This record gives sequence, structure tokens and C-alpha cells, in this order.
Amino acid sequence: MARPLVLIHGYSATGKDFENLKQALVSCGIDSKDINIGNYISLNNEVTIKDIAEALDRAFRAHPVLGDETQAFDAIVHSTGMLVLRAWLANAGAPATNSRLQRLKHLIGLAPATWGSPQAHKGRTWLGAMVKGNRHLGPDFMNAGDRVLEGLELGSKFTWDLAHLDLLGAAPFYDTGGDSPYVAVFIGNTPYDGLASLANDPGTDGTVRWAGCSLNARKITIDLTKIPVANASRLSITPWAGRRLDIPMIAVDGRNHGSLIMVPEPGMVELMAAFLKVGDPGGEAHDAWLARAQKYSQVGLPKMKINPGAAAAGLGGDVEKFFGDILGHSAATELEGWQQFVVFACDERGDGIADYMIEVLTQQPDGTWDKFQELSTDVHAYGPDSSFRCFHVRLPAGLSSGGVKLRARISASTATELLGYQGYGSDAQQLGSTAEPVEIDLDDLGPGNGSMFYPFTTTLIQIVLNREPLPLNGVSSLLTFLGS
Repeated sequence: MARPLVLIHGYSATGKDFENLKQALVSCGIDSKDINIGNYISLNNEVTIKDIAEALDRAFRAHPVLGDETQAFDAIVHSTGMLVLRAWLANAGAPATNSRLQRLKHLIGLAPATWGSPQAHKGRTWLGAMVKGNRHLGPDFMNAGDRVLEGLELGSKFTWDLAHLDLLGAAPFYDTGGDSPYVAVFIGNTPYDGLASLANDPGTDGTVRWAGCSLNARKITIDLTKIPVANASRLSITPWAGRRLDIPMIAVDGRNHGSLIMVPEPGMVELMAAFLKVGDPGGEAHDAWLARAQKYSQVGLPKMKINPGAAAAGLGGDVEKFFGDILGHSAATELEGWQQFVVFACDERGDGIADYMIEVLTQQPDGTWDKFQELSTDVHAYGPDSSFRCFHVRLPAGLSSGGVKLRARISASTATELLGYQGYGSDAQQLGSTAEPVEIDLDDLGPGNGSMFYPFTTTLIQIVLNREPLPLNGVSSLLTFLGS
């Protein structure tokens, strides 16, 4: 018997949306009896992505074939389906050796919302309910799926925590060995047209950011506490681990978030069918398949590197000229790609810092430091907890090769005179609305770690500061002994 194939749809969709893709897969030789299409409810304000992952496990256990916990299977997921399946695999903190991970042999993400969507926070508005809300009369009428959208929001704590389980752990969930699934990611290079184009943001397929779909991720830690954890460097980055599977974005020409599965591109479908045999007897080696897929991607990739212009979220002509001069090319006409940075600021106890500012400075030709305008492309603070923020960056061609000196300037406030944040850069610095910010150079990421810039990826940044009663010297105002 062939391995069962499980298909999991995205937010506000249904399993019926896979019908055209199913027929395309059947035409490539996959038996329709082996295709199992999931169908879940996302438009309920009390349901979370973790709830849906638990429901997926219930569905597996009740299935006549997948109910066997030793039965291997493959999966194709669209959009939010990637978060559902990853949450099921992570199983509330299970290690990289867990049985669920060993059952899954191949995972294909189609426009996966690996890091959420810039549309998610808009979906909780009344307009979002009108467009995507449940229209069936009953208790859930006009629900937009608030808690699912909360997990899908840019910079969400859910996606931050999930990445620490499966993407950034010491033992990777997706490695080059034979005991974890092979993973591939496809995404369209075209945003929506017509009325739906009102939802488009630069650097997206209409719903998901190109930089937010791949599973290639790293984490930078900026530890500005008095004594960095385990006496580590104030600036550290997780390396590209040798055993981690390379899971880049594969561009599909002429498709947007919806048409990627509604009108599946034949070349993509052929690659998908071949991928489901990678590592099997008679199938391609993963490296050979990936080389072929990346050649296919070259057709659609140039459109994703077009600079949308100064009108698209803040890259002014002077900035374009500066990067063109320093990198030796015309930044106005060429991009290396897009990148996301998800930032979490916290104190030494791990509690979030809601009121903070991070600026990245770049050294000018005359030696002075000025704001690095690229990080102004788009900034989103996660609604339930503004200690999490997401920055969307467009990269001038050549930026990832280095040559641009960078410095972070960080300030934070507790909103009370009783407490303050303290950061240690070159000198100890009390932070606040009237204090000078702390600065740290971003050049030294350690040998072999290269640049902090990699196109079409997401990088996590954790900033750690000390939180102290004030004044810093002497007895604090927060607690004193009576009569003293």
C-alpha cells in the first residue's frame, strides 16, 4: 500500500478548496484513494490553532489507516495548515525524536503561514468579520476566528514559541537524516488582483509574506544584562546547523495565495509528486530534487526582487542612493529580496518589555552613524503583547555579503519612576524616556555565521535588559524600612 497523503487547508477555507489540486496530483500518478483531505473549523472565536492540532490527532486516531500510530504518511498543507501540522508535531514540547515526527515522511507547504500573515490583525475588525466571518446562522454567526487570527498575527507569541520547539532547538525537527520528514515550501510570486488587491502588501502573495514562509530561521540574542547568561557574548546567533535540512522558498510564477491551489501550476505539481518520493527506493536524493526545484524557482524569483519604489512603505530616494553608492549598484532597480525580523524584548526574568524602541544605525561614508532606513519598511507590534514586534525589510542586492557596519540603539521605559531598565553596552546605561539609549555594534556574529541578512527568511531577535528598582545606587523608593 502507498503511503497515505494528508491535505490540510488554511484559515477560513474548507477541504473542498483542494479539489483541483487533488485532481492534479491524481494525474501525476497518486491514487485518489490514498488522499485524505482534512476539514476543520477556524471561524469560531474560542478555537485556537493548538485546539485544531489536537482535533487533528483525534481525527488521526479515528481513521481506519492513520489510526495505526506506526503508519507512515505524507502531508501537503496550505497557509495556516502549516501551523496546525507543526503544532501537532511539536506535541506540547515533545523532543525531536517524538513518534509523530518519525511517522511523517514528506511535508509540502503551499504558501504556508509559517510566521503568520500581515492580514491577520485586520481580520479581527468588523470588516474582517464581514469578509471572512462565518455566515451560517447559529452560535458562531459572524465569528471571524479571533484566537486563530491571534496566533496568525505577525510577531505572535504562538509562532515565536513554536519556532523554539521545532526550528531552533539543539536537535532540529527537520534534519538531513532519515528519521525526520523532508520538507519543501512553494509560494506564488503574484499578489491578488481585482477587488481582493485592496489587501495586498508589498513582498507578499496577497496573504503571506515571501520572507515569512520558508522554514530556514536563525535567532540573534542581544544580552545587555549586567552579567550575560552563562557569561556568553552580549551578541550571539544560532549557527546554520550542519544537520538542519535546507528548506528555502520555491517561487511559483503567476500564482497568488489562492490560485496556488485553485489553479495549480503543472510544473509545481510535477515537482510535488517527485518530492513525495524523495529518499524512497527509486526516488531522487533530496539535494538533487532541491537543485531542480531551485532551477524552476528562477523563473518566478525575479518578480519578487523588484523594488516596489519609494511609495511602498518608506524607502526614500536619498536612502536608495546611499545604498547604491555604498554597495556599488543601483538600489532603485534591484533587490536581493525581503527579510523578516521578529523581535522580543524582555528583562532578565523573561518578562516582556512593552515600551521599548530599537533602531538600527549604519555608518555613513563620513564615519558618522545614522538610522538604517531599511528597517522602516514596515513594523508591526503584536496586539496582545507589544514586547513582540515584526519588522519587514527589503534588502538591496549585495547587502547580505557584508560591508555595511551596523549598530543597534535600544531604549526602554517602565512608565513609573519606581523602576527602570538598565542596559550594558560599552557602558552601563539607565534607560528611560529622558535617558540616553544603550548602543551595541552588530558586526561580530561569530566565525562562520556570516551576515545577519538572508533574503526570504525570518530571523528572531531577543533583547534582554535588567529591570531594577530606582534609584540604582542606594536604597530604592520601592521598599524601605520604617524609621530609616
